[in-house]
This record gives sequence, structure tokens and C-alpha cells, in this order.
Amino acid sequence: MKKSTLYTGLVYVLAGIVCLVIALTTEFRLESLLWGLAGAGIFSGVIVLGKYFYWMSPEHKTQYQDRLKDESVNLNDERKIMLRDKSGRLAYIAMLILQLALMIVFSIMSMLGYMSPFSKYACVGLSLLLVIHYIFGIVAYNRLSKTL
Repeated sequence: MKKSTLYTGLVYVLAGIVCLVIALTTEFRLESLLWGLAGAGIFSGVIVLGKYFYWMSPEHKTQYQDRLKDESVNLNDERKIMLRDKSGRLAYIAMLILQLALMIVFSIMSMLGYMSPFSKYACVGLSLLLVIHYIFGIVAYNRLSKTL
């Protein structure tokens, strides 16, 4: 494994500990967010560090080399590349449909008075997100088609 994996795990743990210390020493509205970030940082960092030390131990080095070889083959397999591209396109279309449906549902609920007055901001935000998502898809496609 790369040394960057070790450093990433250490940064996660350090960031989690910093959030934990801030959450323990202060009291304010966003304290629960700090508790969540502390847990996420510490536990994910410990998992990354555990994997790093597991795969770097001498008895697992050959298994790790085999795993890297298989991963390299899978990344360069033309069929799998096509499937990844197709699944990305399907996920893109599904997210566009979901954003559109949420925008319509929020609009109807706010018109019927089931949502607070701030729900119009949710509708506007979803509308902007839908437009940005669509434009980003077009720009990404055009850029990729020019480079290939």
C-alpha cells in the first residue's frame, strides 16, 4: 500500500479527535454535527489504518500483490469500462428524474400548505441543482468527446 494511505488514515483520526475535543469543550447549536464528524473521522481513520497495517504485514504481502494485479486487470477490461460508463449514465439520468420529481412534490406540498413558507427555497434550490446537474453533464460530455 502507498504511504499516502497511512497519512490519510492519520489525518482522518486527527480531524476526528479535533472535532471531539471541540465538541467536548464547547456548547452551541451545531455540537451534534461535531459529534458526528468526530465519530466519522475517528472510526474511518482507524479502519483505514487497520487495513494499511493488515496489508503491509509480511504474511499478507503476496495476497495484496495478487489483489493489485486483479484490480489492474479489472480497471483495464474494455467490457467493465463500458459497463462503468453505462452505469454512470444511468445514475445521472436517475438523479435528474429524482430531482425533478422532488421539485414537483415540494411545489405541490407548498401550494397545499403542508410545508413551511421556507419550502419555496427548497423548490428553488432543487431547480438550481437540476439545472446545474444537467449543464454539468453536457459540459462533461463535450469535454470528454473532444479529448477522445
